[in-house]
Amino acid sequence: MSEGGAIVRVVDTGPGINADTLPRLFEPFFTTKTDGMGLGLALCASLIERIGGHIDGRNQTSGGAAFTIALPPVEQHLKAAQ
Repeated sequence: MSEGGAIVRVVDTGPGINADTLPRLFEPFFTTKTDGMGLGLALCASLIERIGGHIDGRNQTSGGAAFTIALPPVEQHLKAAQ
């Protein structure tokens, strides 16, 4: 990522993400919830990537999960949109 962007990291101390689920985290219509639609993380990833960013989800070695979002500088997105 170029200088001037932002990194957002969200972590928890829960059980983490099932190993079978990890590769499918951002897949549209994939859910582990009985009442979920499987669009939340897919939509997030699509929007973040559309502006030149990146999202990653993984388990922490100390337990729990971590999601990292890298966003480009606003100027970079504005130039790309023109």
